[in-house]
Amino acid sequence: MKNYTKFQILLLVVFFCFVPFATHATKQLPTIPLHQSIAPTKNYVEGEIIVKYKNTSQKEIQSLNFLSLPQQLKKDVTLKNQFKNIHIAVIKSQTKSTNDLLRELQNNPNIEYAEPNYIKIATFVPNDPYFTDNQWAHDIDDPDNDTDIDSTDAWNIESNTAQSTTLAVIDSGVDYDFNDLVTNMWDGSSNCLSDTGVSITCPNHGWDYADDDNDPDDTQGHGTYVSSIFGAITNNSIGMSGISRYNSVKIMALKFNLDVSSEIRAINFAKNNGAKVINASFSGESYSQAEKDVIDSFPGVFVTASGNGGNDEVGDNNDDIHQYPCNYSSVNIICVGAYTDNGDLATFSNYGESVDIAAPGTDILGIQNQDYYLGNGTSFASPFVAGTAALLYAHKPTASITTIKDTLLKSSNHTTNLKKISCSRRLNLNNALQNMINNIIPTEQCNNPIYRFWSKKNKSHFYTSSEEEKNHIIATYPEYTWKYEGIAYYTPNDTAPGVVPVYRFWSKKNKGHFYTASEEEKNYVISHYDDYIWKYEGIAYYAYPSYASNLNPVYRFWSKKNKHHFYTASEEEKNLVISKYDDYVWKYEGIAWYIPKN
Repeated sequence: MKNYTKFQILLLVVFFCFVPFATHATKQLPTIPLHQSIAPTKNYVEGEIIVKYKNTSQKEIQSLNFLSLPQQLKKDVTLKNQFKNIHIAVIKSQTKSTNDLLRELQNNPNIEYAEPNYIKIATFVPNDPYFTDNQWAHDIDDPDNDTDIDSTDAWNIESNTAQSTTLAVIDSGVDYDFNDLVTNMWDGSSNCLSDTGVSITCPNHGWDYADDDNDPDDTQGHGTYVSSIFGAITNNSIGMSGISRYNSVKIMALKFNLDVSSEIRAINFAKNNGAKVINASFSGESYSQAEKDVIDSFPGVFVTASGNGGNDEVGDNNDDIHQYPCNYSSVNIICVGAYTDNGDLATFSNYGESVDIAAPGTDILGIQNQDYYLGNGTSFASPFVAGTAALLYAHKPTASITTIKDTLLKSSNHTTNLKKISCSRRLNLNNALQNMINNIIPTEQCNNPIYRFWSKKNKSHFYTSSEEEKNHIIATYPEYTWKYEGIAYYTPNDTAPGVVPVYRFWSKKNKGHFYTASEEEKNYVISHYDDYIWKYEGIAYYAYPSYASNLNPVYRFWSKKNKHHFYTASEEEKNLVISKYDDYVWKYEGIAWYIPKN
């Protein structure tokens, strides 16, 4: 048996710890008819208008007298359709434009409204037989539970002239000859460079850095599964669909040896051969400066899985137990968690502020051992995001890493089901592609976690929005001095409309902090107390000063006994404190400020 290093064993555990496949999709489904149409040059039928008429007799409608048109125009206009029960008629002209007809009918007292006969474009549905019943992530069949990534909407605006983009998959290899992948494989046979920049022969769509040869065939299955999620051939009447309607995203297969050394070689190969995106569905707890340096050097987007919380199927907080590459500070990294078809964070998915976005990760269709399966794992969420990044590059090949990353992340849906993920983001392919085509990077209003500590020594609480400060306190002080209690609540960022600052004071005398969202109270404390009693430390975070239906209150208490304030967003905790303690210990002072509902 091969001897693995400690780091390799760690990678093995996390790399292959996707949740076992749920179902074997072997049933042959009927072919789905293709529904598509060529996009019209106008979004309405030229020469036709729809009018809703008022109190008009049938005789007037049939003769079109109610339109009050000029005699020469009246001869040209015909009644195409009439819907008597709703008082609507469709009028058609052979010579006059829609705009001309609308101008003629302006201010007509017999008409309630007139509008063009707008065209609807049939939604593209691929003819891949497993698409409808097995790929909920693209188009979920539940109007009351819209948790898919809106792929079918994106496919209606995807350009068939977009450039092909190469997405490198660093994994266990790819079954590149499989009929639902073969034409979407990257072709480097005419021009291929090694990881050191030397010209080499690459007939098999990538390189094997486990065995150091040019055949990255998948001997384990994980890499093929990952690749098929974004790279399966769409609309070929076989199996499943990939991320692109026009198959613009190509798979570069890079097999590695589950160690940093072969990973570095694979990243350099991807860089030297023009890959725009890398998918890395693996992680480990060991920080490697070499790994970070080579990721930093990659001139594209590096997408990685957040991890599955070990083998117990319970996700970990990556902010506490770091996972790499997810937790590197590299500007090109996007770290991906997994959510279920009902929109909840998957139980196995790692989470935290270091996890940038969540994508579908349960019952995900993929290819393994030349067949189709359903499986779970953040390994299978990551390629949805990587494929989206590649599709954005296909439409804007010269876009910067920042533009691609910001467009993808800030075009997300934001849902409280995913409040353990940074900015509660959920991938939306359609929003991202639409914004990329229109050169729009949305303004994003993210809620920030407020971390809470308790000092048994000082009988006081401390709150901070700074992850750096939180980590410093955890690393520096024993729990008797400052014990970390978790996230107290979430607050808006400073750009959210209507927010006010929450000011922070420190009392050297009483060894505790005080917070207020009142400018008047802040100024009073500064003017009436010296720094030994209450020293002003600046703005702690932001909150809302008054009630709205989408907000929750933060309650404030004062302890005359301990000379400290206490704040909570939990009504249950507020009521417990009021019922359990007298006013000398904790006196309820009312609502301090308001925060977004979670």
